[in-house]
Amino acid sequence: MEEPRHNPPNAAAAREAGATTRQRIVALAVPMSVAQLFAVVIPVVIVGMMGWMGDQALHVRSLYMPLASLFFAVQLAFDITNQSITARRTGAGERAMGAAMMSMAAAWVVAGLLLAAAVSLSAPGLADLMGAKGDSRGAFITFLRLMSLANLTLAWPVLCASTLRGAGRARSAAVIMLVGNVVEVVALGSLGFGTDLGTVAMPVGTALNGIITGAFGMVMVRRAGLLKGYGWRPGTLTALLRTGVPVSLTNTAMFGMSFAFVTMLKPYGPDVVSGFATASTMQSLIIMPGVVLGSASAIVMNQRLGANPGSQLAPVLAAALRVTLTAYAVLVPILWLLRVPIGHLTTGNPRIAAQTAHYFEIVGPSYLVLGLVLTSLMALQQVGGGLVSVTATVVYVGGSIGAGSYVNHAATGPTPLYTAICAVNAAGVLVVAVALTYLSGRDRRRRYAHPGSAQGRQLWGAAPQTARTD
Repeated sequence: MEEPRHNPPNAAAAREAGATTRQRIVALAVPMSVAQLFAVVIPVVIVGMMGWMGDQALHVRSLYMPLASLFFAVQLAFDITNQSITARRTGAGERAMGAAMMSMAAAWVVAGLLLAAAVSLSAPGLADLMGAKGDSRGAFITFLRLMSLANLTLAWPVLCASTLRGAGRARSAAVIMLVGNVVEVVALGSLGFGTDLGTVAMPVGTALNGIITGAFGMVMVRRAGLLKGYGWRPGTLTALLRTGVPVSLTNTAMFGMSFAFVTMLKPYGPDVVSGFATASTMQSLIIMPGVVLGSASAIVMNQRLGANPGSQLAPVLAAALRVTLTAYAVLVPILWLLRVPIGHLTTGNPRIAAQTAHYFEIVGPSYLVLGLVLTSLMALQQVGGGLVSVTATVVYVGGSIGAGSYVNHAATGPTPLYTAICAVNAAGVLVVAVALTYLSGRDRRRRYAHPGSAQGRQLWGAAPQTARTD
């Protein structure tokens, strides 16, 4: 009699599942990267256009840059939260995203109006703090007040795009953001050079971007069959606190760290500061793959949780980290080898170019780890690991500023500070280990938890036992 066969663990099936996960992450990340690339490049184009409008216009825009980070932090909080909610509901097989999107829009408008009121009332004081003088002071106050209102219109296209991304339609979401970039540049060019609006052309262009692109985005969401359901969605504010606030705090902390580094570098002269600023601008392009891959992996995780609350998340993050490692294993050596040409490409001043290249020479290799850190943090923020993410960010930012300040105290140049930045970035591998450990622990607890908790349904508005239809 033939003995029964005992099949060994199907390692091939596991590898195939891992490959499929990586393919899904990459399929989401590629169009998201294109949209992010334009989101980084377009502000540079806008600065150039305002420079052609006159020195005052460029000066006012430069003064606005730190405050732009504040508005962006608010935007990012609502963007990522809405994306996470949509991904969870999509995984549960639901397609009626209208109520969730409208609830998020209502919360954004309230928060935006409060922020606009605060900024408008404090505009004169902010103008003095930023050093605006003479005619630039009045122009800056008017510009700031108008931009605080114009930014409200961006809620429309941003929420449309994040809804489509969460539903797995990253290409459609990228199209919305690309249309918005084109509208804003065309509007700014037409109004800035074709009228006497001056600096007012930018807030008007931003408002036109929000209105026109928002209408286009609604058409895209409707065509995707997602614009269904009305009324306030319970759990919206809880989701914002759980996901949006950590995202916003992380972005704000990173901005504060850059500001601290600029302060440390000021004694070494304007060339060093300008070189660091140029490198930081380029750095926003370099870290983009890590951020996008983390967000893409979070979409996959939330969709899986929507379909099955007992789904395992650590393997998804591990797959994303492998993709990130592959990307940076190619990107980092290219950046390091081309650091000198890149420096000269970004500026015609050879001294500033040399300082930019010097920064990349020392800090560049650590981007291999920094990319993995950003992937881990972005994923954690969107799957309920906000507290862990914020804690890791605070430790990272505090460590960078503390170590940088310590070595910079007796330094005669920027090299010790850059070395400290590189060392802290490299130590970020601990963050990756913490993220994987945290998700693995949650996976073990989730495996034995009840799959359809009322808390999960209220928070995400999902019906976990509904079959997925898309």
